[in-house]
Amino acid sequence: MPAIYRVIIIVMLSVSASARAETFFDFSASTPEGGWALREVTTTDHKGRQTVAVVKQKYLGSEQRDGQVYYWLETEMDNYKLKKGKRKRDGEHVVLKVLVPEEVMSSDPANVINNLQGFGQEIIMQSGDDQPLMITGGGMLAGAALKAMGVEVNYQFTVEGTETITTAAGTFNTKRIAGKGNTTAKILFKKIKVQSQSVFWISEEVPFGIVQSESTDIINGKEQRSKTVLLEYARSGAETAITGEVLKMPF
Repeated sequence: MPAIYRVIIIVMLSVSASARAETFFDFSASTPEGGWALREVTTTDHKGRQTVAVVKQKYLGSEQRDGQVYYWLETEMDNYKLKKGKRKRDGEHVVLKVLVPEEVMSSDPANVINNLQGFGQEIIMQSGDDQPLMITGGGMLAGAALKAMGVEVNYQFTVEGTETITTAAGTFNTKRIAGKGNTTAKILFKKIKVQSQSVFWISEEVPFGIVQSESTDIINGKEQRSKTVLLEYARSGAETAITGEVLKMPF
């Protein structure tokens, strides 16, 4: 798959994680303009190898286009390999800024992934100190890529009750949301099947909702586990990390 497709799909998956939470909480109440949340995601593969991603999600503001409300959301990511308790940077700092329609935040992840045509009206990407790139109609581009791969997403989520969770960001009264489902795709001549079980702890005190999550994925028979933990958050002060003149891509 071309690298640009992979980046766009990362954006969609990132926001769809928030869409899962939005099924069970009020995005507009929990995430005011300027709200942000910093989370750490630790992933362990079937061989015990670990990676860490530090992810900052931000709600930068809204605007109207043709009578429809859109949100500017931004994700910053830093990736590391973890070995003997030490982190080694893996790749450049990445910033992904995307303009999404309001209804995306009230959709389940299957709807988001299976109906990408109107998702990314504009996507701005920047890696390290490179010039930022803008793609218009990125959702349509990603939708075509996923259709070519035959991607199918099926998930179901259930509220299991309430639970008090403590992280570095504080102690929160949360809703416990359990989810399970599967994703299938075909890349080149290889079929990929992912079976997932996840638990999300959601609080309306926190922008984007997620205080903690744990998931187990079986990828073509091989287990991968991940845990997401909230490190910091604020309900104001978010600013874009995109720097320099934005270059519009010819799509």
